[in-house]
Amino acid sequence: MAPWAENDMSTEEDIEFKLDFGAGNVVVLPSRCLRIAKEPSDCDICIEACPVSAISTKSFSQESSDDNSEITDDSETARTNATAILDRKLGVAISEDCIHCGVCVAACPLESLSTTKYHPKSFEKQISDKAAKLEGIALGCARALFGVPGRYASRAITVPCLAALSSEMWFYAAAIARDAVYRASDDDAGEATDAYEPEHIDTLKVYLPPLMCDGCPVNLCGDAEQAYLSEIAKAEAWGADNIELIGVPEELDPLHSARLMSTLGEATTGGKREAVEHLASSFMRSWQSAGDDLSLEKKQAEYLARKRKLGTRRPDTNHNAPRPFGKRSQRRRLMRLALEEQKDLVCDVELLSTGTIAALCTGCGNCIDACSLDARRKVSSNSALYFSKLPKNQLPKGEMAAISDQLCCLGCSACVMQCPTGACVLEDLSGQAFMNLRQT
Repeated sequence: MAPWAENDMSTEEDIEFKLDFGAGNVVVLPSRCLRIAKEPSDCDICIEACPVSAISTKSFSQESSDDNSEITDDSETARTNATAILDRKLGVAISEDCIHCGVCVAACPLESLSTTKYHPKSFEKQISDKAAKLEGIALGCARALFGVPGRYASRAITVPCLAALSSEMWFYAAAIARDAVYRASDDDAGEATDAYEPEHIDTLKVYLPPLMCDGCPVNLCGDAEQAYLSEIAKAEAWGADNIELIGVPEELDPLHSARLMSTLGEATTGGKREAVEHLASSFMRSWQSAGDDLSLEKKQAEYLARKRKLGTRRPDTNHNAPRPFGKRSQRRRLMRLALEEQKDLVCDVELLSTGTIAALCTGCGNCIDACSLDARRKVSSNSALYFSKLPKNQLPKGEMAAISDQLCCLGCSACVMQCPTGACVLEDLSGQAFMNLRQT
């Protein structure tokens, strides 16, 4: 148990310090929130996910009026229709009770919540920096790493809470971790014995001591623990099978250091020399993978080159696919980068998206008004780009039909609930189909 969990929170100062998980202030992005779309919904996912009930609904009319006077029918009539509609909608507000854990950010399916200190881009930068240093990648929540000696804590990337990571972020970290440390070449693998099989796939270590979540304020009802286990399970279903929970700080040490201690502890007196020689050769190959002949200048140049490569990567673009028109998702961007890094995982990935049964679409536009990501729009029924491959009995009946931008659609099902004819349907998007979508 970390010292943080054992101390008494007796003073107001202690409470304020210990209940700040470091994600920063939560910011609401109204343009993405389903509650204030043109066809608003009563989505309350973030409200239910908040462990301290710091998120509540609020009327947008309170923001639009400078005074506290009631809005009369005459004043509403004087406004434009768009403003009048906006004033009658209920958004969400973050109170001062927020403990900055970031759970609500991961829970929101449309990324309508963000934090000032912790977001997917900063997470990507931290993971890429670890990979550029050829170090093993480890994660740990702020509460678990509190009080851990700096020698071990510095090895891990601190996140506010494990429940603040979406499945795409878990998948990205696991994919990058596969190549974060030295992987033996075919020649090295052929020389290895059964006792010292080279490490081909590195694990993504997650530091979580036993019973740590039981006393955590974020997990008052057990929802946070269930949330991150569910996200990890989804990432593993996509092929991220190298996620490992560890409960001892010493296991945060690099792979070779941990292997050296375990090997020497298990080896007999006569086998210690052989074990040390094998570990020494393993160290040598690892150093050479970072810089030939143990040259400091070459190691530094290799590190900077890897950092530039990982830090400036952009998803590949398929210029033959239709141009996307919706709002981009940072989570799906991480998914794309992970699949480009580990192409063998493409066949295991299935993402949730929406499609349109063209024959049932009347072009009413309800789905367009319900989508806060602008991932749906109308096109002409004669569009060869979208309908040329459909049989005649599946072509749209009206002059206009709605289409879905599957690159930007996150499968929230708002359009499905608003469609009067059942033309909007949820469907699985395969990893290969996702990679074939145009990025820019």
